[in-house]
Amino acid sequence: MQKRTDPPDRGEDNECLLVDEVCVNALASSELFHGACLDTGAQRSVIGMHQAEAYVVKHGTTKQLKQTKDKVVFRFGGGRHPTVRTLEMRLPVTQDFFIPLTVGVIALNVSMLLGLEKMDEHRMYFNNATNHLVCVDEGVNLPVVRKLGHAYNEWDADVLFTFPELQNTHKHFFHAKPERIYNIMKRAEVKDVNVETLKQLQDVATSCDVCQRLAKEPSRFRVALPADDVCFNRLVYIDLMFLERQAVLHAVDRDTLFSAATVLHEQSAAKVWDAFLQM
Repeated sequence: MQKRTDPPDRGEDNECLLVDEVCVNALASSELFHGACLDTGAQRSVIGMHQAEAYVVKHGTTKQLKQTKDKVVFRFGGGRHPTVRTLEMRLPVTQDFFIPLTVGVIALNVSMLLGLEKMDEHRMYFNNATNHLVCVDEGVNLPVVRKLGHAYNEWDADVLFTFPELQNTHKHFFHAKPERIYNIMKRAEVKDVNVETLKQLQDVATSCDVCQRLAKEPSRFRVALPADDVCFNRLVYIDLMFLERQAVLHAVDRDTLFSAATVLHEQSAAKVWDAFLQM
């Protein structure tokens, strides 16, 4: 597949020609989000108002339809339809990679059309022989469903947070530990939170420069070495302690901090001395 280098054709009034006099199937119902229609005749991504509302309801996103200043006119079957809103969408490719989309919303009741411009940018193409959306950069083949006379890429409503969003959340909570941020998000009943979110938060903390510089040094076993020559057992500290009413003899070498302990069956001086010699 050759990558497009020429910009989308535009006519008068910032008009983007999607299909050359070819009508697109209008949807009979707007209650179900049908996914992304792979229409190589669509130069830019576009979605109908009813499908945009169905996407917001299905995915539980907090992002609403936004007003648009740059009104682009799309043409369907000779009719001209200007954009009335814009919608931020995510096209999942793998479990941890999503393609962000800014899609123009028109009043016509049509499916979401994945534009050729975005497919060229991410090196994707539709293989009609195997019914797969081939993602060259990611090395992934996404299954495609044939319905309504077109090929659709469907995905579940379980859409995770993007890496930049989790980075902003990590900085907003002053570089808190991933487990604490994850528990806060669960208590807030955020719909997009799952086990993968915790793993992504851990990746964010690992890649955070501030967290790495201020992280606590991992604990390790330490042994004191004096400046003079080390003489093992030159000076030993001995302590008689009790664990659950059982006498225990504990000895620590001063120079190396090496310690040893043994259980005492009797507390007489002779038994303590014998136990020390056998340690």
